[in-house]
Amino acid sequence: MPNIDLKIFAWIMIVAAASIAFSLALACATPFAAMAAIAGVFLAARPAIDLIAFAWVANQAVGFLVLGYPTTWDSFAWGAVIGVAALSALAVAVTMRRAVAAVLPAVVVAFLAGFAAYELVLFAAPALLPSGEEAFSAAIVLQIFWQNALALIGLTIFHWIAMSVGLLPVDAPTAGQA
Repeated sequence: MPNIDLKIFAWIMIVAAASIAFSLALACATPFAAMAAIAGVFLAARPAIDLIAFAWVANQAVGFLVLGYPTTWDSFAWGAVIGVAALSALAVAVTMRRAVAAVLPAVVVAFLAGFAAYELVLFAAPALLPSGEEAFSAAIVLQIFWQNALALIGLTIFHWIAMSVGLLPVDAPTAGQA
């Protein structure tokens, strides 16, 4: 078993638990782009992937077990697409962290680029999966953007508090680190 930093693991579980709250409050529209930006900028690669994976599992559990999502092939496929989109947002966020040295600008750039990557993956999925065009209307995408932006602000504050109380290390990985 790999060496796991218990503080980082606790942080991952806290954010995964927050994804349950987001899923319930936003009818399963978990702000994965915001989570990916925070994870991509403030965590090393492995814990960042773990955070997104745990948040995705929590999101899917809420959708299927609490909100009653249908157990059809296309519903499961859309769940998988959401997972791929969230990991794509994380990959872009990590790339942005490496490109932008200062932390706050890195968070903003990681979020904007991660949101674009997330939405592009979702936008491409209807080529293979059934979907209504209204799901990608400008109004819906803008609403999801603002939900993610507000979540980003909340998660950034929450991350700062976690650093302040010693749950997380104070220094984020710097530009160029994996």
